[in-house]
Amino acid sequence: MEEVNSIADKALKAGGKESNEPIDYGYMQQRSFEDLDGHLWEIVYMDMSKFPKK
Repeated sequence: MEEVNSIADKALKAGGKESNEPIDYGYMQQRSFEDLDGHLWEIVYMDMSKFPKK
């Protein structure tokens, strides 16, 4: 999950804009940002070993 934050933080430091609030469900984390060209990026990490079972 640290890599999701690392990538998003680097993009924001380079001038990108956070497009949504970060999401953290414990087993899944998501960050999104808009780059300098206006492209939207979604970075997601999911730990399937912690994924809720039915």
